[in-house]
Amino acid sequence: MGKYVWPCPSYSYVSSPFGPRNISTPGASRYHKGVDLAAADGVPIIAAGNGTVSISDYEKQGYGNWIELDHGGGITTRYAHASKRLVSAGAKVSAGQTIALVGTTGTSSGCHLHFEIRVNGVARDPLNFVKDSDTVSNYTGKAGAGAKNVVKAMFTAYYPANNAMEGGFLDALGNPLDTSKRTCAAPASVPFGTKITVQGTGSELDGVTYTVNDRGGAINIQNGVYHFDLLMSTNEECNRWGVKYGTAILDGDGEEIDAGQSSKEITRVVVKSITGVAGTRKEILRKAEPYLLAGAELLLQNSKMELQNPMVEGDIVWETTRTGSPASLKFTVVKDDILSFHEGNPVAFRFNGEPVFYGYVFKKERSDSRLIQVTCYDQLRYFKNKDSISYADWTYSELLRVLAKDYGLTCGTIVDTKYKIPQRIEETTLFDICGNAADETLVNTGKIYVLYDDFGKLMLKPYESMLLPIWIDQNTAQEYSYASSIDNEVYDRVKLAYDNGETGEREIYVTNDTASQGRWGVLQYYAKLDSALSSADMQTKAKVLLDYYNVKQRELSIKKVFGDVRARAGASVAVGMGLGDINISNYMCIEKARHTFSFGLHTMDLTLSGIRGEFHA
Repeated sequence: MGKYVWPCPSYSYVSSPFGPRNISTPGASRYHKGVDLAAADGVPIIAAGNGTVSISDYEKQGYGNWIELDHGGGITTRYAHASKRLVSAGAKVSAGQTIALVGTTGTSSGCHLHFEIRVNGVARDPLNFVKDSDTVSNYTGKAGAGAKNVVKAMFTAYYPANNAMEGGFLDALGNPLDTSKRTCAAPASVPFGTKITVQGTGSELDGVTYTVNDRGGAINIQNGVYHFDLLMSTNEECNRWGVKYGTAILDGDGEEIDAGQSSKEITRVVVKSITGVAGTRKEILRKAEPYLLAGAELLLQNSKMELQNPMVEGDIVWETTRTGSPASLKFTVVKDDILSFHEGNPVAFRFNGEPVFYGYVFKKERSDSRLIQVTCYDQLRYFKNKDSISYADWTYSELLRVLAKDYGLTCGTIVDTKYKIPQRIEETTLFDICGNAADETLVNTGKIYVLYDDFGKLMLKPYESMLLPIWIDQNTAQEYSYASSIDNEVYDRVKLAYDNGETGEREIYVTNDTASQGRWGVLQYYAKLDSALSSADMQTKAKVLLDYYNVKQRELSIKKVFGDVRARAGASVAVGMGLGDINISNYMCIEKARHTFSFGLHTMDLTLSGIRGEFHA
C-alpha cells in the first residue's frame, strides 16, 4: 500500500462495497463499480494520487457532482455525489489535495463519497488498491512533474511557546523548531517537505516560500480554504503579522522529510501472536429432532443449554440474498415467566417438518414488557468480519474451508472449484474475499458458484445444480414487474491486452459477437492482463468473458406466490411468461427471496434474474 491515498479520511464506514448488490434506490446500478464511503455533509474529498483533472462535471442523475483524475499509466479515479467541486478540468492536483466536498447529489440516498479506481477503463475494487490507513504521509506514488497548485489560504503567524498546549519547541516529527528557517504547519493532507509559497496577503511575506514540517489540531481545510501557521523569527513579528488571507502555491516537488525507514511492499500476511484460545459455542440445538410435522416450528437454545419453544405473535419472515448478505429470520415472541434467551443463542426454524433456517440471535427489541422483536442471522453473518489474508494457488473451495476453520464455522457440501487462484493478498471483509475468489473463478472457468448456509452448514455449489422443479407463470405470478437492459455490464466485444516486455509490443486479442453488435452496436469490455498467456489461452479467456457478458440483463419480481421453502436465493425456478419483448420459457435465478409464514399460510416474494452465460431466453 501507499501507492494511493484514502480519499475521505473523515468517513464513517463503507456503506456499499464493490460488486453485485441489491439496492432499492431508483436508478442505482445493481453492479457497484466502486465503494461508497458514508460521511458527513461537507467533509473534504481528497485526491487519491497525483494527477490531472480529466472531468469535473455535474449529472442530474447518476454521479451528481463528480470528478475524474487521470494518474497516468491507464489509472483513473472517480469521486461522485459531491456537494461542491473545488477543481476544474485540466487542473494539476497532488495526492491529498482537497478536490471536492461530500454531499448527496445525483442518484444518492444519503451523504457519501462514491469512489472508483479504473485500470484501462475497467472498474476494479478500490479496496484492493487503497485502505484507510494510507495517508499522505506514507504516500509513495510518483509526484507529477512540476505539479504546482494554487489554493485559497488563511495564514496565521505563530511563535513557539514553551508549553504543551501550543506544541512547545518541537515540530510534529519531534525535531526542535528553528525560528531562523522558514517552516510552517499545514493540514494533514499536505505532505511534510512540501513547499508553500505565500501570495496575495499584501504583506512583505508575499513570494516567501515555507517548508511544511508541523501539524496542529485547528490546522485543516474548511470550505476549500487551507489553513497554514507560519513560523516567525520573533514573538514581536508574530504579534505584528497576525492573521491574513491570500493564496498559496503548493509545490509537490519538494523533498519529503524522512519520518522513518521506507517499508517494503507487503506480499504476504504472517500471524505473529495470538492471545487467548478461540471460543467454541456449545449447540445442543443442532441435534434436536423436529417435533411438528405441520405448521411453523421455532426453537431457541438459551444460555443454560435449555431448548425453548416460544409463543410467536404475528408473522415469521425468512429472507435470503444471493451474494454479500447472510440469511435472516425475524419474528416476535411473547415474553412469559419461563422464556429466557440472549444475543448469540442458537435458533432453529422448520416448516411442515422441513428445515428452513438455523442461525443465531443478533438483535432483540421491545416497545413494551410483553413482546420482543427478534432478528437472527445464519453463519454467513460472520462473513461481515474484516480480515487480512494472503494465499497462492488455492481454489475458491480451499479458501472457503480455511476461512470457515479460522472462524469456527460448520461446513456442509463444498464442491471442488478446481481453478487455482494465483497469489493474492486481501484486506477486506470475508464476503469480499470470497467474492473476489468467485469472480476469479468465473472469469477463468465460466463457472458460477453459489455460497449459502443450509440449516447451519456452509454450502458451495455450482449454479446448475440448484435448479428447482418449481413452475411460475401468469397464473402463479399474478403480481409482477419486469425490466430488461443492455445499459450496464453488457458487452458484445471483449478486448484483452498484454504488454510483452521482450518484444516491446502491447498484444491485443479481440473477440466479437457480430450478431449482437448488429442489434446493440459495439459494447466493449477491455482488460489488461498482468501475466502472459498463450494465444490459445487468451482466446479461451476472451470467449468465456463474452459468453458471460453478452446477454441482455433481465429482472423479474413476483409477489405473494404460494411458498416453497426450497426457493432460496441462488437457486433457480422455471419461468414461462410472455414479458413483452420476449416469451420466457426457461430457468431464472433467485436473486432475493422473502418468505412470510403467517398463521399457517406460507407465501413468498421473489426477485429473479437471468444468470449470464447460463441463462438464454
